[in-house]
Amino acid sequence: MKNRSLKYFIPFVCIVVLLHLTCMAQNVQVSAHIDSNSIRIGEQVKLHLIATYNGQKGTPKIQWPAISDSLISKVKVVSRSKIDTVKTDSTRPSLQEQKQDILITSFDSGYYAIPPFMFIVNGDTAHPQETEPIMLYVRTVAVDTTKSIKDIKAPLTASWSWLEALPWIGLGILIVAVITLIVYFVVRKLRNKKPVPIVIKEPPVDPHVKALKAMEELAAKKLWQEGKIKEYHTALTDILRTYLDDRFGINAQEMITDEIVYAMRRVDIDSELKGKLKQVLVLADLVKFAKEQPLPAEHEASFTTSIDFINSTIKLKENIPAEPLISDQPMPPQS
Repeated sequence: MKNRSLKYFIPFVCIVVLLHLTCMAQNVQVSAHIDSNSIRIGEQVKLHLIATYNGQKGTPKIQWPAISDSLISKVKVVSRSKIDTVKTDSTRPSLQEQKQDILITSFDSGYYAIPPFMFIVNGDTAHPQETEPIMLYVRTVAVDTTKSIKDIKAPLTASWSWLEALPWIGLGILIVAVITLIVYFVVRKLRNKKPVPIVIKEPPVDPHVKALKAMEELAAKKLWQEGKIKEYHTALTDILRTYLDDRFGINAQEMITDEIVYAMRRVDIDSELKGKLKQVLVLADLVKFAKEQPLPAEHEASFTTSIDFINSTIKLKENIPAEPLISDQPMPPQS
């Protein structure tokens, strides 16, 4: 019994659905019209596709006709708009309309029949909605055959005015002004540019020349003769330390006596000279730090030993021995 009821129920449901779809399809009205049925060759005209339906009964699913580049072989599609939904009548708000505009043209004269446009509503391909066909007349331009054919007119010369030239004149003035400013600042800079002074560098003084000259100046001061023993030995060792730096590259000014003696091990000079240098430095340390009071002969010996050390370590040039600037003879005793 249940199978028999189901047997009749399914066809009933199908019939109801089909009737509903048919009613929905009948609810949609489609149309097509053109702004003008007569155009000249190459002229463009709009063709309007419209689908109208009652929105209160639901929004139907409308499949619009596919528009290619041509409606027919002689009627071309220039452009097509999007499909818009609008309300056509404010007094009937339930009435809605979907619309699409197609811009068409033709370049061949004659009468052309644009076939109906087919709309599929809610997928009902068995009952498509169609518009009425449209007639389009494409006419040619009237030509007076009684007159002779004339040649193409030459291009017309446009009138010239100062207003057209003003932008170019302004641009030229601007370019001249920029160039003038650049030249002005360059010339001004060149005029104000001070000449670079030519500095004549004195030739470098040989280390032994500078040291022996300092020794002469020290002897002229007569420090130890006036009782300035500490100042004398300090000045004497400063001269030697500076000479060691200039002559051998030993930073003796920053070293103590033992460090200087140790640094002198790499200097290729006689060990006796190294020993005499050590004696001078040790005696100076005793005077400066232990308040030693050397004899006058010891003052003179330190001076003479220093002169002898400098003269013995003069750097030779082209194997020509340099003459000592101060005699290595002992200084005469001072009264």
